[in-house]
Amino acid sequence: MTAQLMIGVDATILALAVPDMAAELEMSTGATAWVMAGYVLAAGSLMIAGGRVAQAVGYTRTMTIGLLLFGVASAVGGAAHADWMVIAARVGQGVGAAAMTPAGMARLSAAFPDEGRGRAYGVFGMIMGSGTAIGLLLGGLLTQVSGWRACMDVNVVFVAVSLILSVFARDRAERSSGHGRGWWRSVLLAAGAASIIYALTSVDSPGSAVGSALVGVVVTGVFIAVDRRSRSPLIPGELFRDPARRVAYLGLFLWGVATITTFVAASRSLQDEYRLPPLAVGAMFLVYPVAIQVGLLLARRAAAAPGTRSIGIGLALIGAGQVVFAVSPEGLGAVLAALVLMGLGTSQVMPNANSAMNRDAGPHAGVAGAVGTTLQQLGGSVGLAVPVALAAATTYATSIAAGATALVLLVGSVLACRQSTSRALHAPRPDVAST
Repeated sequence: MTAQLMIGVDATILALAVPDMAAELEMSTGATAWVMAGYVLAAGSLMIAGGRVAQAVGYTRTMTIGLLLFGVASAVGGAAHADWMVIAARVGQGVGAAAMTPAGMARLSAAFPDEGRGRAYGVFGMIMGSGTAIGLLLGGLLTQVSGWRACMDVNVVFVAVSLILSVFARDRAERSSGHGRGWWRSVLLAAGAASIIYALTSVDSPGSAVGSALVGVVVTGVFIAVDRRSRSPLIPGELFRDPARRVAYLGLFLWGVATITTFVAASRSLQDEYRLPPLAVGAMFLVYPVAIQVGLLLARRAAAAPGTRSIGIGLALIGAGQVVFAVSPEGLGAVLAALVLMGLGTSQVMPNANSAMNRDAGPHAGVAGAVGTTLQQLGGSVGLAVPVALAAATTYATSIAAGATALVLLVGSVLACRQSTSRALHAPRPDVAST
């Protein structure tokens, strides 16, 4: 849980520190975007490979390696004197996160095989959902008190605590020999995704953007072709045959698209428009995790709804938050209202999506979770890249990106609710006599 909190926090902890960092290191707009996107892109695209390696090497050992890599990369980023060093450090943190998350989920599953497993995954999902907002608060505090470098150095403390707790956990998650084969195919996926994201952030150079996009599409296509023909695919096709799991994956991807970019854009607009100190802006974002808790409480007291319908409702609420943010991205009241709506939506999307993607996955349970986390992180990369792409053509890039995201979320909500209705209509009727 401590390691997962660090992973969630680091998706946004630098958002409020970017202005000071960019000024000190003389960073361009594209480099600034990659400080944020490099982390979530590396973490997401390598997550499946991390799960495969963890199965073969051992979950505890892989998590230890990931923690150490994360700590070293954080120390390098804190001492960076050039923009490329910060970006490289962020990518290194992403690689460490890709090793930690699948191993951590497997260890959690082994620690709670029966009783308490639902509650354990509920806490895990809550940390995944609220860690990004906590990162803004912590980042604002550290930036104001000590400077942007402290936002990187604080991870060393997280790593030390996680390593100590790991030693005393004494869990018995078993490894599966032979599953480490083919991990290199995830590098193709990472390269393809990185090329596509780079194309979105390079619109000021059309030739480079088109070339990068074509390379990304070709490399991703090669990955799909090679992986489908493999006897041991990184992404088993049967995972997508379950309609509920498809809805869960869609929900996680769209959640990633909407949340991280909104946090980054809102934090910048509040700092620029109202001249608020980083700590004050970070404190305002606490309404998001509070709204998550309120949403979870209301969901427990209300009648249980199908998981896919809850995901659909959550996507609609997040979409409503995007509409409010699109109308007034620089208004204090609008930002707070958007965060409340998105927090309520997250409380419906994250727990139900985490449960649905791991249910009935059989031997592919670990991969099922890794695919979901991959889509969540890749969604965050896309969400961060789209406003950068639009900024070259319009001064209303934030509003247009939020509006487009709201439309996509609405479509996703309809699809999720329709899937819930379809499952209800086709469910077998109860035997009246036996009842």
